Amino acid sequence: MRQARARLKPLTVAGNGDSEPLSSASLSLTDYSGRKRQGRALLLSEWPSNPGSERLAEGEDFRIVVLSEPPEGTISPEEGVVVVAPVRRLASATVTARDPTATYSAAEQADLTLSAKNIELLRQGSLLAATSLQLTAKDVFAGGKARLALLACDLLLSTAVAEYLSPIAMALSAPDASKPVTQDRLEELKQLVSAISDSGIGDGNSDVKKALEHLSKLASAAATEQFLASAERIYPNKRTLMEEIYMLRALQRRPQEARELLSIQRFIQQAVLPSHEAELAMDRTVVLEQMTFATLAIEPQRYPSAKASADSFRRKYVSSYREHHTQYWAEMARLHTRLWEAQPHTNALRRMNSLSELGPPAGVGALTAYEELVELTAGCPLISGVEEMLETEAVCPDCGLSLDQTAPTQRVDEVLSHIDRACHRQMARLSSSAVQQVLRNSNDARVDQFLKVVQASQLSSLSDILDDDLIGYLRRFLVEGRIETALRPIFDQLQEGVTPKVDEAKTAMREVSQLLQRAFQAAQRALPPAETTVR
Repeated sequence: MRQARARLKPLTVAGNGDSEPLSSASLSLTDYSGRKRQGRALLLSEWPSNPGSERLAEGEDFRIVVLSEPPEGTISPEEGVVVVAPVRRLASATVTARDPTATYSAAEQADLTLSAKNIELLRQGSLLAATSLQLTAKDVFAGGKARLALLACDLLLSTAVAEYLSPIAMALSAPDASKPVTQDRLEELKQLVSAISDSGIGDGNSDVKKALEHLSKLASAAATEQFLASAERIYPNKRTLMEEIYMLRALQRRPQEARELLSIQRFIQQAVLPSHEAELAMDRTVVLEQMTFATLAIEPQRYPSAKASADSFRRKYVSSYREHHTQYWAEMARLHTRLWEAQPHTNALRRMNSLSELGPPAGVGALTAYEELVELTAGCPLISGVEEMLETEAVCPDCGLSLDQTAPTQRVDEVLSHIDRACHRQMARLSSSAVQQVLRNSNDARVDQFLKVVQASQLSSLSDILDDDLIGYLRRFLVEGRIETALRPIFDQLQEGVTPKVDEAKTAMREVSQLLQRAFQAAQRALPPAETTVR
């Protein structure tokens, strides 16, 4: 256990019930998990007769009550409260406040100023709490000191452990009364885990494998802190802890029904329902509540009726799913056809994007989304045979379609619209006077036809004539035009018989090299593979 750091300071406290505190002090410490916790230490003449009067106050994590005399009869402290009872009545004693700025380690702290005789009476006394403590009165009051911070840490740790041992004890014993909440329950849990592992009953089932791994870690924890750390990490929901124990119990006693229940639970968990299937969703909720391992392990007589409800839900669900699967892929086929019809535009855009001289490529994201949609809408091999595949699966084993999933009609509309706009943006660039002037100097009939289509903004016609050969011509003429512009000052000086400066010549040649490099890179990056088709 990590060493506690604690601080005591004075605190005035009103009386609780019929027992007025002789003295009280606040206590702050860091618990087993590193969290800051606040509590109180009280010295009372006797245990209050009013039940629950010593319940923790708001903002209080724990309370230590030191009695000045042994209690009469049995007392039952609330959770989070520990009572220190002396072996016989103490002499006059009070809780003495320490320097509020001083911090003491739990090993050295003596929170009560008591005579050696009184400390000995407490050491010979007993500790009473709602949970089993690891420390005894002899540990807390050893060496003539009152180590209340150490006691508080043990109380917090024991309380946290009990919050997990209690459901473990309940799940192992139900429907019989739970056995005492002690470490012995972990040994029982270890035996159950070993029995299921050795039998091989749940081999091949991922849920059983996970439960065995989780519970084995818990049952084999070497120390209390290790157990608690594993429990808090693996089982933030204690209901899951209990259900996994019930699963192993059911596998041990009713293996056939347990394996059947595993299959039904998997089916129901996969059966995601849309909001408009309200009646079916209600049926699913009822089945989930009934088809639990707690029911099978504790009340097996209820299992047949619960299974009947599950079978009824399955029939209704499968009927709805089959219809949805057929309609969904019919709509996807229509969308696939639209994408196929738009392929010439996408190819034209890719080719125009390879003309680096036009500027940055347009519609790159839309082209990527187009390819994803082409693959997504390609179809399901089980479009006409999914009926035979839904006996144990809640979704199509090939496409994984869920009942709440709809065809991406709006997404297709948006992507195709973006591609069209990107095409028109590139055509506008091609219509610029500078580009037009360069291309007209090519004296090529195909280029002239291309220019007319661009000027008329005829996207459909552009897709027909803009093949790889034409884009190669255009790239060549555009690059040549830029090279000519870059070298013109050098050629003008050559014509006039003036020797160009070395720096000017190097700059021009460097620009030419960059132009060629960008053109090659753009072509390799943007041109579509020759065999790319949508089917």
